[in-house]
Amino acid sequence: MSESLVVIRTFADLLRADEAQIELLNAGIYSLLLSEDGSQLPLGPAAEAIALAVHRRDAEVAEAVLTPLADPS
Repeated sequence: MSESLVVIRTFADLLRADEAQIELLNAGIYSLLLSEDGSQLPLGPAAEAIALAVHRRDAEVAEAVLTPLADPS
């Protein structure tokens, strides 16, 4: 059975996207980094609009895990 993925965050650079993905992994949540067109890694250092996607069932918890990482506005 295939489960759908949802994009929970979008990042302007790979460093921040990697940081978020590591936080999710530490919380036991599997995620994927996707390019603007929806393709998976590898993303080059010049990639723009890097999306972080998780399984739909994990989306709410993943958002809670990443909330402390949000940039102050």
